[in-house]
Amino acid sequence: MRLFAAIRPTGPVLEHLDGALAPLRSGAGQRLRWVPPDQLHLTVAFYGEVPDGAARDVQAALAAAVAGWGSMQLSLRGAGSFSSRNLWVGLAGEVARLRDLMVDCARAPLAEAEEERAPRPHLTVARTGRRARELDLRPLARALAVYAGPEWTADQVELVRSRLGEGPGGTVAHEVIGAVDL
Repeated sequence: MRLFAAIRPTGPVLEHLDGALAPLRSGAGQRLRWVPPDQLHLTVAFYGEVPDGAARDVQAALAAAVAGWGSMQLSLRGAGSFSSRNLWVGLAGEVARLRDLMVDCARAPLAEAEEERAPRPHLTVARTGRRARELDLRPLARALAVYAGPEWTADQVELVRSRLGEGPGGTVAHEVIGAVDL
């Protein structure tokens, strides 16, 4: 099973973001694969493929990594694109603490460190696909760069199972299989 740890913004935060994204979904944005609001998350650590029986061990390692951190005040703010393939929204608030938490979780047993550089907290909101490979995401990122969402309290990290191709239209399906309080 494929696992990752995530922080999920609250419902009102996601509704606010959805309102800001609505105008971008028309025009050139119609060609993008937009992440459904219920799938939006901030990846804290990636575990990759683990044996089915290892989920408890992963959750225990995650719990040890987040123990004592306490909740964080976060908000969604700004935007950008990665590799002309992903449109993302950034974070504001206690971002330095969040980065430190991400580093600790990436060092935890069973985690797969994706990069050696400092993590860049973000929520991917859309991706290019076959219909939009040549689409320049920079104008959409500039339009979203002024976005500032409401603040929320991040008080838990979820352990999420990712099932490739099992979501609507062959997308990824995410299933929360556990949660750990910060």
